[in-house]
Amino acid sequence: MPQYDRFYFVELTKDLFGQTGVHRQWGRFGTWGRHRHDWYSTQAEAESALSDLVMQKLARGYLIKLPVSDD
Repeated sequence: MPQYDRFYFVELTKDLFGQTGVHRQWGRFGTWGRHRHDWYSTQAEAESALSDLVMQKLARGYLIKLPVSDD
């Protein structure tokens, strides 16, 4: 079974002025990695960009892992 030692994290985000964007962070496990924010005119554009990113990463072999709850 191959070992995957990289992560790719994406989320929708808003700034203090209400502008919607996509925050992404990637790198090797055990590091902070790199990050980038891309801002969009509308929430619909940001959601579309996020969806496209997820589809691209799934096509490259990344797996979806939901965050662990503190409950």
